[in-house]
Amino acid sequence: MTETTSTVAAQDTLGRPAQGQRHVTAALFVDFGDRSRPPRAKYECVRCQTTEGPVHGPEQVAAFVASVKTAHNARCKEIHP
Repeated sequence: MTETTSTVAAQDTLGRPAQGQRHVTAALFVDFGDRSRPPRAKYECVRCQTTEGPVHGPEQVAAFVASVKTAHNARCKEIHP
């Protein structure tokens, strides 16, 4: 009988390294709109208690969603005191 061991660290369901307790640090809200109102989005940082947005319109929402986390984290006062 051969015994094998794995050196791969435990991972969560998204493939990231598993950690102890996790905390919500930010929330991205997206309302896709309908025929009577355009899409809109906003980002709220729990760390520094700020809100980015809201932005309105399909192109603006798409650009905002693609970049807001990176942009906010670069200037967040709680990440970079």
